[in-house]
Amino acid sequence: MTLFCLVAISCTKDTIVNGYLPPLPIPDGVSVTYGDTLSYQLPEEYSADDISLEITVDHPGQQVDKDHSLLDLVKQSIKFDREHSRMFIYSGKLYPNNTFSSEFQNTIPENYPIIITSKTENGLKGFSKKINLVVNPAQLYLKNEPNATVVLTPYCLYNDPQNTFDLVVDNFNMEGAIFQFDPSYGNKDQHVNIVNNQIVVSDKAGDPNKKKEWVYTLRPILFKNGYKLAERDLKLSILPEPKLFYGIYYQDFDLTIIYNRFVIPLGNSFKSDAPVVNPGRFKGKFSIKAITLNDNGFNDSNAIFSIDETSGIIQVKKNSSLNEGTYKLIIESKSPEGVMLSTDFNLVMQILSDN
Repeated sequence: MTLFCLVAISCTKDTIVNGYLPPLPIPDGVSVTYGDTLSYQLPEEYSADDISLEITVDHPGQQVDKDHSLLDLVKQSIKFDREHSRMFIYSGKLYPNNTFSSEFQNTIPENYPIIITSKTENGLKGFSKKINLVVNPAQLYLKNEPNATVVLTPYCLYNDPQNTFDLVVDNFNMEGAIFQFDPSYGNKDQHVNIVNNQIVVSDKAGDPNKKKEWVYTLRPILFKNGYKLAERDLKLSILPEPKLFYGIYYQDFDLTIIYNRFVIPLGNSFKSDAPVVNPGRFKGKFSIKAITLNDNGFNDSNAIFSIDETSGIIQVKKNSSLNEGTYKLIIESKSPEGVMLSTDFNLVMQILSDN
């Protein structure tokens, strides 16, 4: 048995060319992201009280969830605006295609094969149009986190007072939906969980000694009635407190050796090694914030001191204008995430005798 819904729409009394009602200006194939709304302006002829539309689908009786058949879903997703002669498709009232619900043991078809047939009572000939509608899964992302990459890469620090990340799906009403981790993917443990719409990282997550970077590979999924609406892979890094210094860091031993004080002949040129930023993801652009000479302010008017903003290497030009003493440079680095790190570098300039 074929089921259908009848939708009446209004229009003007303009003459309709060749005795046919104009077809709907909708492509045969339509693709939309779950949650988005499509809007189509209908011809002005769609205004007469004696014009109606029948909407049918293949397999209309297929039970999709507790309250809806396949036809029910399509009926509630397609709406006509009489006053403005527009048609809307609300994809958030459907489910993404090709998704399976273990709860209802049902698979949504590869597309929604929708047939719209016009009926008139004024002698005009109607039409029948088939639309293959494809609803793609929505995009899941984290609030206030970069969203440009396929795999999200959020991070937090061991000493952060609260490590939570808000899961977001645009244009979606969360009623009846739930976020869950894919249990068969990644290395999730009991210390990283989803609570409502947040990923919550406990203070016991990661390295037990809180010294080394720890990466969780996760896949949060948004479900409704067992159907997968959105998912996203992410690599969540838990990091120790970031540090910037001139020296050497031996990660295997968690050993840091500082080299930030050098004695050089007065007037000679000098070039430092690159600094260490740990964890490395906090490396940003370097700059010299301030210089002091024997703890007093120093104005480098001759631009003798410089730093490479990319590598952090400090250079001193050969000169005859500097005086003896200890020059302290305050070095800053601002990471792409906006974290500001700071350290000092000291140069003791002396007139060295040949003996």
